[in-house]
Amino acid sequence: MAKNISDLTGSRLGVVQYSHQGSVQAIRMDDPSISSKASFLSRVKSMEWLAGGTWTPSALKYTYEQLIQPNQRAVSKVVALVITDGRYDPKDRDKLESLCKGVEVYAIGIGDIFNSSAEKKELEKIACNVNHRVKNLSVYAELAAEEFLENIEALLCPEPEIICPDQVCNQETSLGPLVGRPVDIVFFVDGSERTGIDNFVQVLQFIKHISYELKLATHDKDTRGARIAVLQYGGENEQNILLDFTYNLTSFQSLPSNAVYYESSSHVGTAILYALKNIVRSRNGGLKGARANAEISFVFITDGMNNNKNLVQGVESIRANNIVTSAIAVGSEVNSEKLSQLTLRDRASLFTLKQYNQLFTTHFVRNFVQWLG
Repeated sequence: MAKNISDLTGSRLGVVQYSHQGSVQAIRMDDPSISSKASFLSRVKSMEWLAGGTWTPSALKYTYEQLIQPNQRAVSKVVALVITDGRYDPKDRDKLESLCKGVEVYAIGIGDIFNSSAEKKELEKIACNVNHRVKNLSVYAELAAEEFLENIEALLCPEPEIICPDQVCNQETSLGPLVGRPVDIVFFVDGSERTGIDNFVQVLQFIKHISYELKLATHDKDTRGARIAVLQYGGENEQNILLDFTYNLTSFQSLPSNAVYYESSSHVGTAILYALKNIVRSRNGGLKGARANAEISFVFITDGMNNNKNLVQGVESIRANNIVTSAIAVGSEVNSEKLSQLTLRDRASLFTLKQYNQLFTTHFVRNFVQWLG
């Protein structure tokens, strides 16, 4: 994410929800309050469904004239994803090609209605008559399918093209350079008896592995890059800070030796409150606290079989502090409801694996690092 609205690097995101004539709700790309994934997600989750009719052409015109044209950065590539599930109201006299002015437009049609040639033609107009930028999905659930998300990721974040004129090879890309945005990550390691000592050690090794894949900060006041803290938790009074926020790779070498496997119950709600007080906010006792400009990310490695005590308070505190959460659940027996609570009902932030050794697969590590960074 861009650090501010005028930053020439990083991504800026906007959302337009539209319905009947003049009924539009927007999150603007030049909103100064959005400078992190957490602040953007918070704004998205606060949007309310408009209902009503479908005025697509006028919504596209509004998007270009009000969101894109006045605030487009000179060096940036502008991409629009238009998602619709029906034909637009014929009283809407604006043009479907309203975004086709230097914008790369993709049209996603939901439902069988777009199987007809006439309706598919409307999607093609939205996508500036570029056929390969049109996609038809049967149901909304397909938007969250892994294959679809990977395709969208490839469109929005393509690998740089390698061009080698006269045997001198340069990397050229139309995208602005990526920013190692500041993020302070707290890993919550479930040390309860359900995990098992061998799996517990594998989790610590996984965190160590992730630390080598992330772009880390270079010092504690660095305005870029990641820092990592690790909290082991078990019973109500069993919390152990294995690592305070650090960017030092050598710190992760001692993770397994510093941990004492509790083999007890699992009080994740109490652990959340403990982490907020003693890791995120603490500047006493040698602990550093989160950086003022950093996104705060909580990663829960648990099967969700947790005690209910303080869980509601913990989740409410996560929301109140605009913390981004994700969870990694391993095994065939998981508590889906509690995992859903920990990830704030965001299905995309819940990662499920069958076995602990899958934590180290290239595909999973790549996807999870991209989620964090």
